Amino acid sequence: MRTIKLLLLTAFVAGLSQIAAGQNPSSQTTSIDAEASITLGIDLRISKLTDLLFGDIISQTVGGSVRLDPSTGNVSNVSGTFQFLGASTAASFQITGMPGQYFEVATGSYPSQITLRNGSGHTMTVNNFQFLPSSGQIGTDGTIILKLGGTLNIGANQPSGNYTNTSDLTVTITYQ
Repeated sequence: MRTIKLLLLTAFVAGLSQIAAGQNPSSQTTSIDAEASITLGIDLRISKLTDLLFGDIISQTVGGSVRLDPSTGNVSNVSGTFQFLGASTAASFQITGMPGQYFEVATGSYPSQITLRNGSGHTMTVNNFQFLPSSGQIGTDGTIILKLGGTLNIGANQPSGNYTNTSDLTVTITYQ
């Protein structure tokens, strides 16, 4: 019986030492799992949908200016009295990026004025460009439409013809 008591006492003391060793802060370890994640953004892209089109305007003996409203695409007289025929449209661009991403038309990224030319060398200028919106957030579908209007300056007795521009109206979009 004494042997059993001695064995039990030995097992009990060994158990206490194991418990004491497990409670020693220097030998205690713990672990935790962590997850890794990333939101990978989409490069901001811009593509042209429509060109800036002032429509057909009947020239007057007195010059003046007309404005194309970017929100409506309509042309109106600023100075002078012109008759408008045919359809007019604001230039429009689709910006594609990550939903909620902020964008802005970069200040100074577009010219202050462009020149339209006809086949006979006559010119007119477009200035006072207006962007709608000029900054904001990309929609939940990953796109937003940017519209562009401006003011067309028509000279007195401006010769008739088809006036166009093909290369000097560039717009840069930045994002944050």
